[in-house]
Amino acid sequence: MAVASSILNICRYETLRHTRTLILRQSGYVVAEAVTDEQAIVFLEGSLAFDLVIMCHSLPEASTLLLAAKVKELHPKLPILMVSQGFETTAAQVDSFVPGLESPTALLDMVGSLMMKRAQRAGS
Repeated sequence: MAVASSILNICRYETLRHTRTLILRQSGYVVAEAVTDEQAIVFLEGSLAFDLVIMCHSLPEASTLLLAAKVKELHPKLPILMVSQGFETTAAQVDSFVPGLESPTALLDMVGSLMMKRAQRAGS
């Protein structure tokens, strides 16, 4: 049996964070939640291995830039999906964007796409 992919979902808004986590868990992903940058960094520096980081537009833009840089510093190959409301300035560090009011299908499609790319890079 394959091990489920693990996602770190970072979002300050409880309703958005829990909804996104529920959608991902119902689709078979293992999800850890962080409310702040500090919590996210603790997860990323810890023993848990993640396959994807989802960063929400609820994080302040300056914080988002620093956190994305820290993710890439700690785990250069770890993909970042930004749920965006116009933070295109993070494009250099973010692997993909999904609109802020994403449908569950759009979110799952993008997550699946990033997971496939990650698996292909690991296999080559």
